[in-house]
Amino acid sequence: MTLKFAAERRITTFRPPAGSPDQRPVRRYSELRRDPLTGRSGRVAHFAGFQLEPPDLSQVVERSRASCPFCPERLLQVTPRLPRSIAAEGRIHRGEATVFPNLSPYDRHSVVVTLTQEHFVAADQFTETQLADGLLAAIEYFRSLPQVARGSHAVVTWNYMPPAGATQVHPHLQAFSTNRPGALLQEEVRQSRRYWRRLHSPYWAELVAAERTAGQRFIAQGPHTAWLTAFVSRSVVSDLLTLFPDVAYLETLSASAVAEFATGLKAALAAFHQEGVRAFNLALYAAPTQERTPHFWLHARVSPRIYFNPAIEGSDATAWQHLLDEPFMVRSPEALAARLREKLGSLFSESGTPPQPQ
Repeated sequence: MTLKFAAERRITTFRPPAGSPDQRPVRRYSELRRDPLTGRSGRVAHFAGFQLEPPDLSQVVERSRASCPFCPERLLQVTPRLPRSIAAEGRIHRGEATVFPNLSPYDRHSVVVTLTQEHFVAADQFTETQLADGLLAAIEYFRSLPQVARGSHAVVTWNYMPPAGATQVHPHLQAFSTNRPGALLQEEVRQSRRYWRRLHSPYWAELVAAERTAGQRFIAQGPHTAWLTAFVSRSVVSDLLTLFPDVAYLETLSASAVAEFATGLKAALAAFHQEGVRAFNLALYAAPTQERTPHFWLHARVSPRIYFNPAIEGSDATAWQHLLDEPFMVRSPEALAARLREKLGSLFSESGTPPQPQ
């Protein structure tokens, strides 16, 4: 089945300002899109003259250092401990990563995973080991849980820096097990299941094949991962997707797959940092436990967060996303893919090559 990447371009025409030397009518376009799996809508709406400007967060970093509960000198004294049935010593350690209960839990099983010893690590300075150890520590936590109810999801998220909703500067993940993982993931699972029942083929395999053929949003593919940008992104500067072919659950993700993901993620974060992005959200989307059909693939989404105007800390979360649930992009996913293809293509065995114009 050919996936449908539905898009409708709309043109706006207006007169220029009275003081403009050029009085010809101005034409601007926007583009309405629908996600090929869920049908959720979003739009590309280019802001005239928009450029990424990095905000200066140095004062935030320094103000938060003295009281940070995740720094090594305070971590073991002020953070809670896991039940002995999960971790005999009360916490799970792997490299620099430490897992402990979340004081403000999202659900029954809810933990924090600190990633580094350092209080602040710039996005382009994370090591592959730090990124891999953090995810592997979260996976160890999920594997240590007593048998969870059918239909539970292992969820991992990352709010990096305050513009992305971080309540602490110190790099950390949130990990939790829940049967209510949020409307978007539930909808993806439902529609993936429906697609499988209709066509006996995973939607996600069709997505990678279609994107590789088209070339516009496909970035690269390795033995364990496929990298592309989201046709309908949540970030105003577009999202990066990583798919793990034929893997449905975080608990079954291999160490080699985690290492490959960390390699690509490190390169992507460095690329975002280079262009001025100083914050991002990340989520890993896993299938519910005890699913019997191979309809769902584990995948990650990295969503850069920016200030539209750093001088006034102008948030990128507007009424469009917050109240209308309608994301918009000022940079297209196709433009982001072209940029990341340069950075990630050399890391993996297969990289995308955009189709040549006819």
